[in-house]
Amino acid sequence: MMSGIQRKGTALQRGLKGLFCVLFGFLAYWLLGYLIDDLGRVRAPDYSQIEKRLIDPELRKKSESLTQKATEIQSELSSQQQQQQNLRDSTSSAQTTMNQLLAFQKLSLEKDVKPTEEEQQALAESQKVFLANQKQYQKLTEEIGVLQLQLTKVREESRQLDQSLASVRAGANEEYAKLIRRQEFWEAAVKLGILTPLLVGSLWLFYRTRGSIYVPLYVAFAVAVAFKVLFVMHEYFPSRAFRYVLIVTSLIVVTRALIALLRSIAKPGVQLLLNQYREAYEYFVCPNCNFPIRRGPLKSLYWTRRTLKKLRIVPTDSGTVEKPYCCPSCSTQLFEECSNCQQVRHSLLPTCEHCGTTRSLEENAAV
Repeated sequence: MMSGIQRKGTALQRGLKGLFCVLFGFLAYWLLGYLIDDLGRVRAPDYSQIEKRLIDPELRKKSESLTQKATEIQSELSSQQQQQQNLRDSTSSAQTTMNQLLAFQKLSLEKDVKPTEEEQQALAESQKVFLANQKQYQKLTEEIGVLQLQLTKVREESRQLDQSLASVRAGANEEYAKLIRRQEFWEAAVKLGILTPLLVGSLWLFYRTRGSIYVPLYVAFAVAVAFKVLFVMHEYFPSRAFRYVLIVTSLIVVTRALIALLRSIAKPGVQLLLNQYREAYEYFVCPNCNFPIRRGPLKSLYWTRRTLKKLRIVPTDSGTVEKPYCCPSCSTQLFEECSNCQQVRHSLLPTCEHCGTTRSLEENAAV
């Protein structure tokens, strides 16, 4: 007797199974991302500590002092320039007022009208404000010039100090870069150390339980882990090295798949051989050489697997007695007499269509 029937379920059940497998793989990928991010974190190196260790404290203190001094001078210079701008506006206003008063007094004198005491006092105050502003403006100009000289001097000292510290900072940057690379290496090692056993375990479960109903779960989980491994490698490996790893890995996978396919074609398993026989009978061709099975209404016709549907088959008399049939091209027995009911049955299929007599897959493959 044949082994248990393969139950595939309804179309809805198959669709839901595929949907939930995809959802399971997505959730597994999501969970793995959180897991390896939490477990793979390594404390990042502190650049300030490296610089503090390599740079002379006196030089660093002097550099900080010059930077602070330059900031203070710049702030004071901005304040003085703002005051100078305000004073310039005030002086311009006083000059305008004074010119207006002078013009008014000139007009009065031309008309033999003597200016009043209030007008003379206003003119004197405008002149006083104008002269005071001019004096203050000149003083601010001198102070701004001094501040600019000081700022230039401080910046030059800071530039010279930065040049002397450049080589030290270059060493600090190089050491910091090494520490960053080391940190990335350990993060990649931890993450791959978590993912690799999961990937191997899921593939092992798939290999050991290929006939189990839970195989889709193992496949979905293995695909999720494989994608996470690829993303981790892409994140931490140099792009050139990642390309080599990806190409070599893909080459190995494709080679193994091709070898397995060639072996299955050369030495197919019983179930695979049975599927091949069933498909050949459906297309009315010999499963060994693809020669058309010319019997019944197809006896005088020619077709291939692709042109079978285009044939117009004329049904024959239902009373015609069927006879055993052998492929004239490769001598394969395709139809034979059933040992139980003596009706003609398919030689390479396990069940007689007339009486239902069955034989095991191994016996059928040995025919």
